[in-house]
Amino acid sequence: MSYKKEKIEIPKQLDEVVNKAIYDGLSTPLKKNRELKIFGGTVLTLFIVFVTFLNTIPVFAKTMYEIDIIGDICKIFTFREYHFEDDYEYIDVSIPHIDLNGNDDLENRVNLEISKLIDEEVEASKTRAKEYYDAFIATGGNPEDFYPIYVNINYEIKHISDKFASFVINKSETLASAYNIGYYYNIDLETGRILNLQDIFGSGYQKIIADEIDKQISKMDKDFQDSLLIDGSVIDYIDEFQEFYINDEGQIVIVFPKYEISVGALGTLEFVIEGE
Repeated sequence: MSYKKEKIEIPKQLDEVVNKAIYDGLSTPLKKNRELKIFGGTVLTLFIVFVTFLNTIPVFAKTMYEIDIIGDICKIFTFREYHFEDDYEYIDVSIPHIDLNGNDDLENRVNLEISKLIDEEVEASKTRAKEYYDAFIATGGNPEDFYPIYVNINYEIKHISDKFASFVINKSETLASAYNIGYYYNIDLETGRILNLQDIFGSGYQKIIADEIDKQISKMDKDFQDSLLIDGSVIDYIDEFQEFYINDEGQIVIVFPKYEISVGALGTLEFVIEGE
């Protein structure tokens, strides 16, 4: 099986258009009637109180998630949230914390890695935003016409059970679509280990996964196949660092970030693989 390679140039004006839209949305008040303002104010007050509890009282945060979705073996909750803004960027961050109920070594290692990862991503975004601003000014741009870069870092729980915990740290940045990225964590709660694909499918994991993905691609329409940037089997794009998560059904979902195996219009590609 062979797939067509194709390169698509991203319009230079795209970043400016996206940033302007987000900036306008953040800075333009909505027109609401008096009743809606009262209701919105009440909801906002309750939300602020709730977030304050989550950020200042860890026991409350743990209890909320424990009651709602987690159980006793693993708890994942919002450890801290913050907003930062200046002339160059708007940054919103939600930092998760995982509690493995006794497996302190893995718990500390994962939480430390997450904290370090988010700090590094925030600093990298600040540097890019400043460089983008300086380039804008250097090419004759008016500072008043510059639309700050918007950065959002959050997390999403993909799967939680008495056996596995799977979640992703998501980062989006309007400077360029290439800066949209996900960091996936899959934990075997029985062994206390970070899962990899070989743990799940065995030493032949590359062929097992590639055969299933190739089969799914062969059933796609021609436009989809023509938008792929790979030749031959997808096996050449699967290695020990392949991103994946576990979905609600307990299935393995292989993730290919935008532009990795296809043109940007297809976005991030996901393929569900049945586990053994």
